[in-house]
Amino acid sequence: MTTTLVPLAPDAGFLTAAAGRILRFAAAEENPADLSAASLILPNLKLAEPLNAALAAAAGGPLLLPRTDTLNGMVEPWLAAQQVMPDARRQLMLHNLLRGREWLDEGMLWDVVAELTQLFDTLTEHELPLPADEASLLSRLEAAFDLHNSRALNFEARLVSALWHAEAQGRPSRAAARLLATSQWLASLRGPLMVMLESTEPGPWQKLIDAAAERVPVLVLQPQRALATGPLADLLTAAWPCGDEAPVLAERVATLSPDVAHEASTQLQLCSAESLETLGQAVADQVLDWLAEGRRNIALVACDRLAARRARALLEREGVLLQDETGWKMVTTRVAAVVDAWLEVLASDAWHRALIDLLRAPLLFHDLEPLARARAAEAVAGLIDDSRIASGMNRLRAAAEGDASAILDRLLAARAEINPGQACSLAEWLRRLLRSLELLGALPHFERDMAGREWLGWLETRQTELADDDSRFRFGAWRTWFNRQMEAELFRDERVDSPVIITHLAASRLRSFEAVIVIGADGEHLAPPRAPGWLTHAGVRRELGLPGLETEQRQLREDLAGVLLAADRSMIVWQSLRRDEAMMPAPDVAVLEAALAMTLGLGVVRQAHAHAIAPAAELAPQGLPAPGISPARVPQRLSASALQSLMDCPYRYFARHVLRLGEREELAEGIEKRDFGEFLHLILHRFHTAFPVLAGQDEAGLLVALEQFSDDAFAQAVAHNFHDHAWRLRWRARLHDYLAWQLAREAEGFRWQAGELQQQREHELGQRRTLLLNGRIDRVDKAEDGTDALIDYKSRRLEALNKQAADADDVQLAFYALLRGTHVGQAGYLALDGDKLGLAALSDPEARAAALQECITASFNALYEGAPLPAQGTPSACAYCEMHGLCRKAWAEAPRTS
Repeated sequence: MTTTLVPLAPDAGFLTAAAGRILRFAAAEENPADLSAASLILPNLKLAEPLNAALAAAAGGPLLLPRTDTLNGMVEPWLAAQQVMPDARRQLMLHNLLRGREWLDEGMLWDVVAELTQLFDTLTEHELPLPADEASLLSRLEAAFDLHNSRALNFEARLVSALWHAEAQGRPSRAAARLLATSQWLASLRGPLMVMLESTEPGPWQKLIDAAAERVPVLVLQPQRALATGPLADLLTAAWPCGDEAPVLAERVATLSPDVAHEASTQLQLCSAESLETLGQAVADQVLDWLAEGRRNIALVACDRLAARRARALLEREGVLLQDETGWKMVTTRVAAVVDAWLEVLASDAWHRALIDLLRAPLLFHDLEPLARARAAEAVAGLIDDSRIASGMNRLRAAAEGDASAILDRLLAARAEINPGQACSLAEWLRRLLRSLELLGALPHFERDMAGREWLGWLETRQTELADDDSRFRFGAWRTWFNRQMEAELFRDERVDSPVIITHLAASRLRSFEAVIVIGADGEHLAPPRAPGWLTHAGVRRELGLPGLETEQRQLREDLAGVLLAADRSMIVWQSLRRDEAMMPAPDVAVLEAALAMTLGLGVVRQAHAHAIAPAAELAPQGLPAPGISPARVPQRLSASALQSLMDCPYRYFARHVLRLGEREELAEGIEKRDFGEFLHLILHRFHTAFPVLAGQDEAGLLVALEQFSDDAFAQAVAHNFHDHAWRLRWRARLHDYLAWQLAREAEGFRWQAGELQQQREHELGQRRTLLLNGRIDRVDKAEDGTDALIDYKSRRLEALNKQAADADDVQLAFYALLRGTHVGQAGYLALDGDKLGLAALSDPEARAAALQECITASFNALYEGAPLPAQGTPSACAYCEMHGLCRKAWAEAPRTS
């Protein structure tokens, strides 16, 4: 039998030319209109439909088509008969071997297994065995690395050789079984074989072609870029010569005329963008332009997946859906996010952020109404804030009631089902996971979600594949395996049929499009896929008989050239700046840019620019907000902080206390300055309750007592977070100073009277209106003349507190004086931090209280009359205001450029 090799130009006419050669090959048979006895192997089934159309057009009449499939599809019936070891089972077997020998740390095992299985599959694909024994492999490695007597190489040779021979026992891997199935399929051939190669390098295909040619006539259709013609082909040949031997770039470009280069540049654009957003917008704009021109077969080749996703989002915003051939990693789906959130709750013992993320996930608690789910999630969030419990599901449940207790009961039941503290097999972990998700009401949601159905199918398959292995794994080790599986699994949404597709470079081979955009042609993304560690070393590849890495680089260049030649219009775009660092285009793109620039003598790379969108007049604020409120909505209570908010910025008061939009305080992982102040309040209240008068007491005993109160207050925080010792020590360093200050104050005639005093007072506004003033006074002392002295503890420096007390706009001390009533002789802030303890006193507190009373009366009567509450905060008030996004004061006052 014979082999007929037919080289064809990989341009838009490739499939038409291939169809003609197939019919010419069939004409040698007695019935050229009947190709049903022949077999046609395609590199990609996406080629089948356009090739069949080309065959029908070339035949000009009825035609019985050949059996057409990829090689994997051809050999599948024979592969199914093999007892193939599933990849998950194979990796587990190798993992167990490594773990049993205790050669490596547990955390490294899955990474090593992944690298070795890729190495073994690459060798199997090329039908190359490893050396027969460890010594022979070691000698090959020493030759590759030019090292001798290396303990590291000795260990690697021993590890790889042991696992290679261990894997050779028992059921074959999928790669090995595919070789056996291919041999059986070749033996079954009865008619001609036609093979469409996707590259100029036959590689492992050559052995298959030679074996088939011994039985049947073989036609090989091979792309050869050197046969392509036209301005773009000439440009690409000058930039990327087809042969290994070529003159320097300047000499190659000298053969190009400016007219040819100019015509090529109308077919191919080069574009760079400084940001991801600008890059995505440039892609979306170009696609929209092409669609407006009537083009209906557009490919986005996603080298940079993140940029492609941004472009996709912008196009979908314009109503253009994309057909995604590349798929998404399963880990990026909503379903996987819910599962990961649940596993994170288990791993962290309900760390508060992980817990809230889980409860707000959309795919849980199918049996609850959406409002009930939201109410339960908010109840747990409120419980966390009120109890200040950062983690611990049992602790939260003990403090919970109502909606929070019901939802936490379900989480506890699901946790008991998965039982993260008990080691078990991988299959058993998956069964437990499924059962726990069932208790959380997730499975009905999963079954209605396309990705969820695929995930459930994946879970069932893995359980079946791993059912006969009883190796035990702890929760953390199983989760590491599970996360790797989610990273490796792909999900494809095949419901969308669109004229615009997202694909990858290898999948575009030999396909023609009306227009193509290569997204992410920078040096990081437009590069050959990374090989495992052993296969990245040229010497190791040579010693093992594998083709060099330059073959992969050359294939990448040919793929890029092929997709450009097969398109009527094309654009190569990349991000030129990332995190303030310049990003260079891929080497091949840089050479292409240089070739164009040397010929045309001008900038050939278009700079994409962000869209400048003018604010719509009907949406832009016409001025700063200044709402009024109806009498029914005027607040009936007032605290010192609320009054300060009204004084600082009326609009902030409106947002916080009328609209009630005050943001919930975030739970801190450790003690913060605010918490430190609360601890000091608690310590001093307990101390003075036990020792109202210090005069006459033993100072050493007082110090011991104060130290004990301090240690008791900080004990729980320090047990939870060792770093909080710093706050405890910071306060203990001030104990002597505090006792000295208190004794001096008693010598002045002041005596501690009460602490943490909750006070309320009804304030008459007139016109039968009242306002309830309320607050908590940290400490009340009695002076010798019988007047009250009000003290507010502050964990701040005395200098700053003196400025605050002297500020006429500061209302806290005056408000407390008003709240307390008459006979207030002193009010001040006690500085408990800094170099010096001392009291920052308010001058004439009763007069300040009287003035504040008039201010409150006038302000609230004005509110009842509909007075506006404008956004007029000072820069210091606006600096940390949580309502800045609501009033948009900074935006409204920002300078505008025409």
